[in-house]
Amino acid sequence: MNLTWRRPMRYFSSRDEQAFFRWLESIPGVIGVRGVGRELRIELRSPRVSAEALKELIALYRRYGGRLRDLAVFESPGNRRWFRNPKAYWYRGVFGGTK
Repeated sequence: MNLTWRRPMRYFSSRDEQAFFRWLESIPGVIGVRGVGRELRIELRSPRVSAEALKELIALYRRYGGRLRDLAVFESPGNRRWFRNPKAYWYRGVFGGTK
């Protein structure tokens, strides 16, 4: 499975860019990252990710301005209770205003 980061990347220094890629590549289940034109393809081992990996992806996407709604595909019966929490800081970005 792949995630495609379509937002323009904006780094504030070369170390900020390095930190982004180190963080992304350290997330469990991420097995590859490559640029294709103005997009970044994030290759995942599986269409299912652990709670830890999903929380890291949410944080990374929030920090670097990724489209949080792209992460909605990771909702599952096992994470729905915390992932769909309307009080969570990511809720509106991932699911919009709907409950």
